[in-house]
Amino acid sequence: MRRSFAKIIAIALLALPGLVLAQKGAIDAKTFEALTKAQELAEQGETAQALATLDKLKGSDKLNSYAKSQMWNFYAFIYASNNQYKEAIGAYRKVLSQRDATEGLKSNAKYTIAQMYFQIEDYSNCIRFMQSWLSEVDKPTPTAHIMLAQAYYQTEQYDRALSNVNTAIDLEQAEGKPINESWLRLKSALYFSKKDYKATAETYEQLIALYPKLSYMRQLAGIYSELGENKKRLAVYDAIYEHGGLSKETELLNLAYMYLGQDVPYKAGTIIETGMQAGVIEDNQKNITTLANAWAAANEHKKAVPALERAAQQSDDGVLFARLAGVHFNAGDFDEAVKAAKLADQKGGLKNPANNLMLMGMAQFNTKQFEGALQSFRRAKQDKSSFRAAAKWESYTTAELKRIRALEKAKLELEKRTEEALEADENNQDAIDISG
Repeated sequence: MRRSFAKIIAIALLALPGLVLAQKGAIDAKTFEALTKAQELAEQGETAQALATLDKLKGSDKLNSYAKSQMWNFYAFIYASNNQYKEAIGAYRKVLSQRDATEGLKSNAKYTIAQMYFQIEDYSNCIRFMQSWLSEVDKPTPTAHIMLAQAYYQTEQYDRALSNVNTAIDLEQAEGKPINESWLRLKSALYFSKKDYKATAETYEQLIALYPKLSYMRQLAGIYSELGENKKRLAVYDAIYEHGGLSKETELLNLAYMYLGQDVPYKAGTIIETGMQAGVIEDNQKNITTLANAWAAANEHKKAVPALERAAQQSDDGVLFARLAGVHFNAGDFDEAVKAAKLADQKGGLKNPANNLMLMGMAQFNTKQFEGALQSFRRAKQDKSSFRAAAKWESYTTAELKRIRALEKAKLELEKRTEEALEADENNQDAIDISG
């Protein structure tokens, strides 16, 4: 994990020092000529010939310490250019061992040795030489601190790594430069390795502000999940969605479930419906059911009903018909509620059949199907959990039925008496007509 991350953000090997030869008077003419020739061959890509020239020069007993430092610097340059880092390190170490090597040459050698040790993943030596270099320079570069931070990261010395990253950022900002993207990525990785998720999130927030990328938003959402910041996580995923960053069925459904979890069913329904229309979310029973439940929870009756009907028809049990009955009932469509509840009852498989019977009974009551309602409530009474409610509704329905029957009876009695009175009036009139 650490090594792969370093490959992504490791700074490139800095350009090795150019072959600036010393004044001719500092070394003898023959040595100067050999070094010049080696430089020309190296620049032409003739590496083997350049090294052969230096090998001849190396055998001379006339080289002073300064000349040897220049020669070994040439060796190091050629080896490094050929990605022979171990050989280059050995040559640079010989530069450092020369008493008369210039301070600039030694300083450059230390810095480059540190870089090469990083390249060959010898992080302990990288740290040692980079620390030595930093202790000797007046103006350390931000990149030196970043390399040191990366080496500390690889050796799991996270606090020291963070200290160097922050130093690099401070140096960069002091010069009015924007913070390097890879440095912030390293910083976030360090905080994450320390399990400091709050600081990790803050660093990703800074990253997104400076370098807005969907990949960073995804990672930030994951960190918010670790922190239990579900609302923030949802907000980030929604931003990703709005920017077209969610293209897979699982991603869209996960976002919809997040909205359902935060009691925002309308948004969940919109996401699922849009995904189905685009052909990304499969139009299967499970997804249709989720869609229907979302619309139902959002009180979108007109959208919930067709979705539930589709899902219920595909289902082997009556659960979705019971759910459909509830949607119809809440919308005041009591006739449709009765139909759906009856289908749920017929299919079975309900976790609590008594609840469906209660709803069916109430819907029947509202459509004046009192006999049917009484049957539903009496069946619901068989379940202990609904016994009281069912008994009350049974009593209420019975009383209503008696009241209606009494009204009907009174109406019939009234009609009968009215008819008898009319007949009496007619008889009286006939008697008057006859007597007259």
